[in-house]
Amino acid sequence: MSCIILRTCKNITFNVHKRFLFHWVNKQFNVVDEDRRKLLGPDRTCAEWILRNGGKVKWTNSHEYEEDYNKLPKEEVQVKIQEIDASNSSIMAIGFEHLKGCNSISKIVLHQCSHLENEALKELHHVKDSLLFLQVSQCGNITETGLLHLIVLQKLRTLIIYSLPYIKDRVKILDTLKNDMKQCKITYDE
Repeated sequence: MSCIILRTCKNITFNVHKRFLFHWVNKQFNVVDEDRRKLLGPDRTCAEWILRNGGKVKWTNSHEYEEDYNKLPKEEVQVKIQEIDASNSSIMAIGFEHLKGCNSISKIVLHQCSHLENEALKELHHVKDSLLFLQVSQCGNITETGLLHLIVLQKLRTLIIYSLPYIKDRVKILDTLKNDMKQCKITYDE
């Protein structure tokens, strides 16, 4: 009997260490490299961040999304991001500093981002002058506090929200957002 308990304890310990390792790796993939940003510009380093974490970007001069990190334009080519699709990516709040200086981003999709927390939505203020479309869906750590950070996005025209399990009072948060973001069409489905 004690042998089984020891084996279970070892497995639990292993799983905790394994989770910590993956969290550490994800965090490293999200950290801003200020020297690289100064050298290559905010849009290039933001694109690298998104692609490195499993998302995709669309350039202002393109109709297709780029999702392959190895197919990024040469470093000397100046690019501007128009859209970010971070669906199923491992982006974290610490990485949202990459958005600083990206002045052409008009659309962001945050769908099934399991590492996304309220603080990430607060950092969307970096694109408040260009962001027109935002989707936040199936992101299990987002609460009302996170959604309230979206009020600063006064140019936003479309906000799609759904499947956020930690939203306690859906009606109240929807009323607040609609009241403070009159310019925006807000859809909140379950």
